[in-house]
Amino acid sequence: MPSNGNCEPHTPERALKRTEYNTVKKSRFFDAFDHKSNDDSLAKICKRPDINIPPSTARTWLRKREIIGSPAYRRTRKISTRLGRKYIVPTAVLDDLLRKDNPLNTKPYSTQVKELHLPIKPRTLQHNFAIRKGARRYKKPRIKAISQKNHVERVKYGEEHKDKTVCRFWKYVYFTDEAHFNSRDLASKDEYMLRQPDGQVRLSNFNEAPQQGLNITLHVAAGICYDHKGEITFYNDPMDPGEVKQRKAPYPHKSSVETEAQYRQKVEDWRASQPHPLEVKGGGNSMTQKHYAEHVLPKHIETIKRLEERHKHHYILQEDNDGSHGTRSLQNPCRRLKINANLELLLHPAQSPDLNPIEGIWEIIKQRLRGGRWATVEEFKEAILREWRHITQDEIRRRIREMPWRCRKLCINNGDRIRSNLW
Repeated sequence: MPSNGNCEPHTPERALKRTEYNTVKKSRFFDAFDHKSNDDSLAKICKRPDINIPPSTARTWLRKREIIGSPAYRRTRKISTRLGRKYIVPTAVLDDLLRKDNPLNTKPYSTQVKELHLPIKPRTLQHNFAIRKGARRYKKPRIKAISQKNHVERVKYGEEHKDKTVCRFWKYVYFTDEAHFNSRDLASKDEYMLRQPDGQVRLSNFNEAPQQGLNITLHVAAGICYDHKGEITFYNDPMDPGEVKQRKAPYPHKSSVETEAQYRQKVEDWRASQPHPLEVKGGGNSMTQKHYAEHVLPKHIETIKRLEERHKHHYILQEDNDGSHGTRSLQNPCRRLKINANLELLLHPAQSPDLNPIEGIWEIIKQRLRGGRWATVEEFKEAILREWRHITQDEIRRRIREMPWRCRKLCINNGDRIRSNLW
């Protein structure tokens, strides 16, 4: 490329050097392009004094960002392998540790260094794996196999949306989902195993967390899009364990000295002292269709209408095929509510959390909550709200920008699961 990021004219001498633009220049262009008005053309953005790049370079950057996502913001020039000192750890040792049948494969870097008597620090071994093998420690997956029917549906989804761009389609999709946060599961630390990014590892047995601390599950619903982070909603809230385990007074018995009228009065007093039944918003980990139509879906619709008014563009609602969403029948409260609001729906294949960017946001929140300790339900709820507030719009955008690549990947891998460095 003809410039190194400074606002200097393009000269033949600089063109001969082929110096790559720096990250600041690329980030400045992407930010200007993402926030451009309807009157701004690509050529007009490229002519800005603080950007000053050829339109052909800008088109190349945009195409790379759709393919590889956030790495397109950084320089791609490789560092020479001839520079620096020779590595202390032989390549054969790294290859041996990457074997799945090696007992040290699942151990921390410190244990690997100690057991093999390597003359380096654990951080140095981690650096060797990252630079020389492109490997790092990944959390062991806990997923079920995708059915053959859903494989076919995922491929159809990829074929339909593989050519749609972020700027003209995915930017205007409002992704929604429900998630479940268990305090006991999050209080335990993750277990990791060493492997390369492309390795396919299946979990054969589940890890058991120690039974200690607060054990409650909070159910949340939320929505995101390229330019907005929606409100998070709690549903099916549990009570504090201290309130749930209150001892009830036994049913009164009639004594031999009581009259019939006295006994009836005692029974009435006992019934009046009993706690009122709780309102049931959902069964187990699910949400009822009635609660979704009355408390959650109206918030999604209100947000979409505000976004359409603000950006002067039609938005699409994305939901999964959960029964509470009303996608499996034609006559239900949720379906009628969407028709009355004139909502366009993006059909989502089953068993496809890797096609919903908000799933990547849930992963961020759970990772940040990992290892915490909470004494009450309110403390746990406030921790989730705090991490939701800390989610940045840039983190959301990076995951949405991967959607074109994920759709193309579905067509290549026959609908298998997709995993990237983001989610």
